[in-house]
Amino acid sequence: MKRLMTLLLSLVVVAMTAAQAFAADTIGTVDYDKLVRSYTKAQLFSDDMKSKEAELEKMRAEFVKQIRETKAKQPNNPVAVDQLQKDLEEKLQTQLNAYRSFQESQAKALETEMNNAIEGVAKSKSLSVILAKQTVFVGGTDITNDVLSRLNAQPVSK
Repeated sequence: MKRLMTLLLSLVVVAMTAAQAFAADTIGTVDYDKLVRSYTKAQLFSDDMKSKEAELEKMRAEFVKQIRETKAKQPNNPVAVDQLQKDLEEKLQTQLNAYRSFQESQAKALETEMNNAIEGVAKSKSLSVILAKQTVFVGGTDITNDVLSRLNAQPVSK
């Protein structure tokens, strides 16, 4: 009888521990796509990148035009045309590298800001696990709007 009571008591303790562990792992969800679409700073970044891409395309078109004109003006001087093409390609590549570097650093900064906001909201709501909303079929506390509110409340600087 004493063994039975000890076994039952052990089972109760294990069950209570499991219930506490389950309660400690509260799950939240966040729609990352919605964050990117609705975060003001992310939209400004996207618009800025489109503008910079247009500038690069305009530069490329101008360089192509210059090369054509040089070929037409100096048909017997392929060395000058080749040198011009090489110089313009180097300038374009330099601009493209600067664009990519800027894009990567800004994207990383935005991602860090969004992740920090997610972590902050999760902590304030006592959520220990945050999953992408698209991966959760049922359940979880959606914190997307709370995260957006926190992000969009920050001052936007360019």
